[in-house]
Amino acid sequence: MKKKILSPAAVFLLFSMAPFFAAAQTTEERIETGRFGAEEPWAEEASPADGGAYSRRLYLGLRAGPSLGIYIPGDDTAFTGGDSYGASLNTALQAAVQIAPRFSVQAEAVFAWDHGSLWQYEYVAAANDLTSYQHKFKALSLQFPLLAKLNFYPGKFRISPFLGVYAVVPLGDIETAKHDEKSSSSYSLSPPLGLLGGVGAEFPLGPGLIFADLRYSADLGDTELRGGDMGTYIRHTAALSLGYEFGLIKKRQKTGRSQ
Repeated sequence: MKKKILSPAAVFLLFSMAPFFAAAQTTEERIETGRFGAEEPWAEEASPADGGAYSRRLYLGLRAGPSLGIYIPGDDTAFTGGDSYGASLNTALQAAVQIAPRFSVQAEAVFAWDHGSLWQYEYVAAANDLTSYQHKFKALSLQFPLLAKLNFYPGKFRISPFLGVYAVVPLGDIETAKHDEKSSSSYSLSPPLGLLGGVGAEFPLGPGLIFADLRYSADLGDTELRGGDMGTYIRHTAALSLGYEFGLIKKRQKTGRSQ
């Protein structure tokens, strides 16, 4: 079961790392050929001297969009009906610090709403009958991702592949329903951590930047209920969101540069 759970996240994260290795190789080639710096998009589009949208040290933004949750039954659950899927809407606040033109660190606070259903099959020996029913669940949590981003500047766009980790804090109880009989119980993640990867694209618009964010995340442990009989599940999430951010703290212009 664990191999099945981790393989989608592992493949996606390896795919997300490809731009990092490509960027390193490109930089090495430019240094060897003496072309490093002269043709950098940063020098043309986002130089601190030109006052462009990408010449700030701090960026604050808000985003929202749909997400698809994939809930995989844990090893110790009684549910055998396969994975569950549920669409929801997530919102997030984010702050990015641009350490270098090509590298940023971003912290976020994400409000995530999970809901889905897991199938359970029950055999009644006396009646020689196999029945099935659903356990529905809803839960709200607050996630705190920390991302490392590489920045590329094709034309007026900034493209930023990223990798990161996140911590999860449950907000309230998880609501469950069996045969429409509703109940609630507290829950936790063990460990309350996850991995994520994705890519973002930004474009100057008005006083700030409009951006799109595509990511995939996977919890590192089961969601465990305290009480109830729903069992456990492991959450994977694919999310697409749109947002807007403002750049603050303009970088100082360098003086004494040779022309």
